[in-house]
Amino acid sequence: MSYTLNNNLKVFLKSKQGVELKPWLEEHKNDLKNHRIFYILRAKLERGDVFKIGLSERGGETGSAAYGRLNDYYHFYGETKQKFPNPNPCMGVRLHLVVGNLFNPSVQTSDAKVRRMETKLKQTLGKAERGEERFKISIDKLFKKIEDLGLMKGDESAEATKRSPRILENNQASQDTVKAIVSHKIDNKGYIKFDVAFHDALHYDKNQKATKKKVKNKWLSYKDLVQLREGKRLADQYIEDMDDSDDDEPLDQRKIRKKL
Repeated sequence: MSYTLNNNLKVFLKSKQGVELKPWLEEHKNDLKNHRIFYILRAKLERGDVFKIGLSERGGETGSAAYGRLNDYYHFYGETKQKFPNPNPCMGVRLHLVVGNLFNPSVQTSDAKVRRMETKLKQTLGKAERGEERFKISIDKLFKKIEDLGLMKGDESAEATKRSPRILENNQASQDTVKAIVSHKIDNKGYIKFDVAFHDALHYDKNQKATKKKVKNKWLSYKDLVQLREGKRLADQYIEDMDDSDDDEPLDQRKIRKKL
């Protein structure tokens, strides 16, 4: 059973015994959509207690990056098959921990909660058994280190997003970086749309010379807006300012967030 901590970090799975990867993954495919995740697993072909820790940090257009990352292990290691009389003891993967939170494009990868969890744990574990993410340690000790480090406490904040003053002062950023919410309107279905202004996009030629290109304003729903860098922070601030204004009628939250 999954549960959410008071910092909005969702625990999809936490098990010292572990579960077979593929069946669990198919059962929770929709739950993982549009989440950044931190995970711990063990391939059965490993000798002894060697655990792999890893991340999936992308949101993606379909929001299926987390599922895709874990499914890669199934394609590589296979699934445990209880075939009589000689099941292959090296086939399959046991999944022990999956935690994450909703992908927020306004939070840079380096500031993401799951990234900080992995970095801090790897620093504490020291030298890896193989590569940079496989460690020889018992699952009891591994879970104890996570608890002692308080890795499942605290939360990321869009306010902590690193934004270069020089870049933003020159009105330069990636083409999907929101600059401001100009206004709003009610569409023909009764839902609120926002007039969104973007920073100029930087385009590079084959010699890596950058040129600026204007990005036209777009009318976007709240659902689409929050998928863009700086979108959620600026949209929430716009809504709050409208609600506090004496001259404007507060925005109907149902018309903003319905169908999210």
